[in-house]
Amino acid sequence: MERRPRTHHTARARRVKRPPTPKPASTAWPNIEAFFEAGDGDISLGAIDHVPTLRHTLVASDEHTMLVALVRRPGETLRQLLDRLEQALGPAIEEQIFVDEINGPSSAPAKSIRR
Repeated sequence: MERRPRTHHTARARRVKRPPTPKPASTAWPNIEAFFEAGDGDISLGAIDHVPTLRHTLVASDEHTMLVALVRRPGETLRQLLDRLEQALGPAIEEQIFVDEINGPSSAPAKSIRR
């Protein structure tokens, strides 16, 4: 019986799967965008109960907690208000540091962000 010539298999380098490259934020507000993408909460802009000082408010909440409640400052642009939401939303989600400019200080001690 005749032997066939052996073919030599060379070892291939193993390819290591790289983690997917994080998708860059499409806006200047990556925390807000991630909050929307997660689909776990709401962000509302508007007036509260026709109170003149609460004509321009922004509230971000999940299904259980109001995370950030901001009142537009005199002369503040909408972009500046959204910038403040961006700054407050990350710590609210990650560290439970909530901002509430609508209801004022509560009797219970709470962490807050001062900017």
